[in-house]
Amino acid sequence: MIKLAVHYNGKIKHIEGESGELLIDIFRRNGFEIYSPCGGNGTCGKCNVMVRNAGLVPSCLYPVTESIEVILPDRREAKVLVEQHQHTVILPLMPGKSADLSVFPHGVAVDIGTTTIVLYIVNLITGVIAETRAILNPQAKYGADVITRIQFTTTTEGGIKILQDELISAINNELIKLIHYAEISANEIVKIVFAGNTTMLHLLLGVNPKSLALSPFKAQFLDEQILRGDQLGLNCLPGAEIKVLPSVSAFVGADIVAGLASILPSAKYRNYLFMDIGTNGELALVTENSVLCCSTAAGPAFEGARISCGMGAVEGAISAFSDDGYTVIGDEKPAGICGSGLIDIVAWLCDNGRINTEGQMDNDYTIVTASMTAAGQSISLSQDDIREVQLAKSAIASGVKILLKQAGMNFDQIDALFLAGGFGNYINTGNAIRIGLLPAELKERIIPLGNTSGTGAILALKSVKFNEIIKELLGKTRHIELAGDEDFATEFAMNMFF
Repeated sequence: MIKLAVHYNGKIKHIEGESGELLIDIFRRNGFEIYSPCGGNGTCGKCNVMVRNAGLVPSCLYPVTESIEVILPDRREAKVLVEQHQHTVILPLMPGKSADLSVFPHGVAVDIGTTTIVLYIVNLITGVIAETRAILNPQAKYGADVITRIQFTTTTEGGIKILQDELISAINNELIKLIHYAEISANEIVKIVFAGNTTMLHLLLGVNPKSLALSPFKAQFLDEQILRGDQLGLNCLPGAEIKVLPSVSAFVGADIVAGLASILPSAKYRNYLFMDIGTNGELALVTENSVLCCSTAAGPAFEGARISCGMGAVEGAISAFSDDGYTVIGDEKPAGICGSGLIDIVAWLCDNGRINTEGQMDNDYTIVTASMTAAGQSISLSQDDIREVQLAKSAIASGVKILLKQAGMNFDQIDALFLAGGFGNYINTGNAIRIGLLPAELKERIIPLGNTSGTGAILALKSVKFNEIIKELLGKTRHIELAGDEDFATEFAMNMFF
């Protein structure tokens, strides 16, 4: 066995690996979180670690043949939006029969995102949210998006179980903290509701997600799933009701269903667009009689996965940029660029003639010099980075146009553009319009809603009436396959311009 001394967060841990084993596999087996957006395929260049006497090495390509000393970057905390939105539907507190199982019944709403997981513990007698926890999804070390994680399950023996265990373990750790905060026992957790994208929910239940990534992109299940706590090994009452909310399609999941169902019907907003630009980009066009929805491959760029100096919205990320300089999450030395910062920088480059309308730039643009960064390497944007932004923003913009076409509507008929998720809440909408991510026609009608998926999960936890809203919503929902629309390719090409 090869011995490794690993320095992390001011500590040293001694671990072992087989001779010739890849460094990233040793890290994964020993519980270290190594960011690997490409899933360890050697293409993203983001799993680099410092090896004493060898320098910076890509851990997914570095076979360990002798005892080494490794220095890992400090673990960074996520910036996760957990507040509910002010346009939430009002429902009576009716948690259902599960609340009768305890003298002090509590429930937990869980929003499983590809990048982050948010948990809310709710007193089912009063309806009050006692505490909220937000963490990074531990599966990220196996890939930044759902496709790379599905690939992991198909190429790694026991891959489905590995990813399921990662989720269950992380959720259980957070449940322990929530239980401690609420000063209750695990048996007082009588109900847990899960929302999330279709892939995350398959992995949560240990269901093979392979069909989600292969044409015709079919899910193993879309309907609501009801289980018991002991079936998933969760830290709750063994007989607790575990509810997984329903999805629409392989790439429009329960997170979107929960978010749409959580919005209060209003005479002011009869027709609206709903946009969630997370690791995947989901869109919906809602009218009084119908819901058209679609998904786009937009998220990875805005989550940092396909940007050379990109990173998630964690401490050390440049989150805003202007003539006056840049803002870093956590007020630390900058380590990279997250999605909101990326939009600001690209808009600034366009406004200052560094990028032409076709997206061409003469030279890489350095945002922060090496001497000023956390890792001692400069933070910059390259031509390839700009192309990734173009692909991502065009996918979103084209999806909006196709939904409007399918509905026979135009922007004048849209009362609001609701932005869901933390990314939509933190971006500078003016800059997002400048680069063509958001439609300029709706500039005065953009409304950030925050974590609508979490809000919907909470409503499902607190009131059985929410089930009726979801059923009505699904009954009028139609999924649009963008690739099958004859105008999509043309729209996509046109929306590539800045």
